[in-house]
Amino acid sequence: MPTYTLLDLETVLRKIGRGVVFYAHDGGLASVGNPIRWDGSTRLDLAPLGDTEGDISFVANGSVANLTLPEIAGGVPFEATHLGEAPQLGIPLFMADPDLLPILSPTGQSGAGHLRVRDVAERTLVVFPEDLFRNSVEVYDDVEYTTGGGWTLGGVPMSAAELTLLGMALWCWRGYFERPDRNFMGGHGDEGKNIPSILFNLMMHPNLPDGQRIYTYGSPVTVGIDISGGS
Repeated sequence: MPTYTLLDLETVLRKIGRGVVFYAHDGGLASVGNPIRWDGSTRLDLAPLGDTEGDISFVANGSVANLTLPEIAGGVPFEATHLGEAPQLGIPLFMADPDLLPILSPTGQSGAGHLRVRDVAERTLVVFPEDLFRNSVEVYDDVEYTTGGGWTLGGVPMSAAELTLLGMALWCWRGYFERPDRNFMGGHGDEGKNIPSILFNLMMHPNLPDGQRIYTYGSPVTVGIDISGGS
């Protein structure tokens, strides 16, 4: 017969904590390079996007078409078809760094005004829980993945708790930024912070497995995506 057991409330993860945002770049082993859209086959190199303050929000914007049969079931759906999603990521980002301007541009340039329309500059973003980088002695360390060794923190295989945090990571494979508004703040102290909400619109990535072409949660390797480039 079926057995139903209550949750062990002492083991439930109840908070994710602060998020940190990284972007894919072409700098290889260098700490930073030009932002790119990852191709799905080479090594995925990431660099921090910048400092955030506030909630990073992910809105799936999904849509479902319902079929109702009022004569049979009233207004409740009798069949439903998921039509897909048009997700958007909102990032409250400090905008005092001029190097961010071309990265956060839909054209890849800090200025605007072109003779003809242009395709957007496509990016790949990843959002990790910041606590994922904190090891057992309360020191922040490097997160690394290799095909042979799996996920490590500071060169040590991740614990079960750390892998649970990794499961909350959000991999946005393809998308573009909407150019943020700029404010030259007239206040002092906290009133001088320039923290607009940066909007990143996700797109379909044709080179990734079916079911994972817009975004992936957790470790990509579990759904057949190799971010190590086969190394």
